[in-house]
Amino acid sequence: MIIRHADPDYENHTLTKVGFKERDALGEYYKNYNFKKIYVSPLNRALFTLQGIINANKENESKVTIKHWLHEFIYPIEEPVFHVKKNSWDLLPSYFVNHHNLYNNDTYLDDEIYDGSNVKEKYFEASLGLDEILKENGYIRQEDGNYKVIKESKDTILFVCHLGIMNVLLARLLNIPYIVLCQTFFCAPTGVTILNTEEREQGIASFRVEVYGDTTHLKIKGMENSFSGRFCEVYSDPTRH
Repeated sequence: MIIRHADPDYENHTLTKVGFKERDALGEYYKNYNFKKIYVSPLNRALFTLQGIINANKENESKVTIKHWLHEFIYPIEEPVFHVKKNSWDLLPSYFVNHHNLYNNDTYLDDEIYDGSNVKEKYFEASLGLDEILKENGYIRQEDGNYKVIKESKDTILFVCHLGIMNVLLARLLNIPYIVLCQTFFCAPTGVTILNTEEREQGIASFRVEVYGDTTHLKIKGMENSFSGRFCEVYSDPTRH
């Protein structure tokens, strides 16, 4: 299970008032969920979000480990249209859809847009961190991208982190470019994504998404999804382009 942090107040390194309400709704909804281990980003917006789950069920506090590589994936590149520094996952659609190499999981991290950046290094740092956790739980990554099952498990592991890095984790598990997920999927604050292992062949596990960005915990409280991470719906709207 991967949960994006609640609505952020980036300037003050915390959550907005709405964000704190979101995190409390999240905690209440998942208070009886049985997590084996919980891994969280070291940034406040993730830590404060996780606190909602801990406040609702104190048993979860002993299961928490902070992982630095769950820090937001903010490693800049030179944006190729206007040639300004931007986050590596913020490409304009006119460039992205016509740059076919970015859809190739085997080569996209060597694309020229990443020249001079540490995106590839940080991608594999997070990927190997994830693989190590899975290995500890009986699943060892193989060269083909599947996982060798050493010990069967139905335990649930929770990650609380950020929109960019959650797409890195998904990309690793699903064997698709993280940039494709960043350009085409949006997870609202406190959105919950669930993946299951599928062991259709004995000893070989693959991952499959069951739920992406679920915010049922907000809907039952009558709350709307926060906008953070989205772009304008129509160009005449002055909201984030």
